[in-house]
Amino acid sequence: MPFFRFFRKQNNQYIRPSIELASLVERRAEEFGAFYKERFGYRLNYRLGSLSILDLILSEARYSALSVEWKQWLAVHAGAYLFRVASQRFHDWPLQYLWYHPLEQPVLVVGAPVFRISLLAQQAVLQRLEDREEPPLPLFFERFEKAVLPAAEGDDLLFM
Repeated sequence: MPFFRFFRKQNNQYIRPSIELASLVERRAEEFGAFYKERFGYRLNYRLGSLSILDLILSEARYSALSVEWKQWLAVHAGAYLFRVASQRFHDWPLQYLWYHPLEQPVLVVGAPVFRISLLAQQAVLQRLEDREEPPLPLFFERFEKAVLPAAEGDDLLFM
């Protein structure tokens, strides 16, 4: 079954990508950077090297007593930061933000309509907050990048 069936409304109409969704992701990423600016300065700069800092933040949060609200805030905002890293890395590629209904969160789709390599960043962050066995974010992103760079027509992959 194609991954994109999840973007259909109940009446089988496809949801159109929204500029508002991209703006929301950007605002949340900026809020995340502003929240951690005092601690990390300008090292949260949406570059690949900053993913080790993001991984450190998630590792510290995993071992602390987080409230459900704080965990959700961190997942949403750190996920938005991860989206921004991906959008900076692949800024020359076709990018779309869509709403993924089964998990009620945005997904970044790279390469559509030729191929679709998709990233559920918020879900990736949640998994890292809950599971010590998940790979570090720099390694996770490297796998995503290695799927995008050689992608061929018809490829349809989801990373989370």
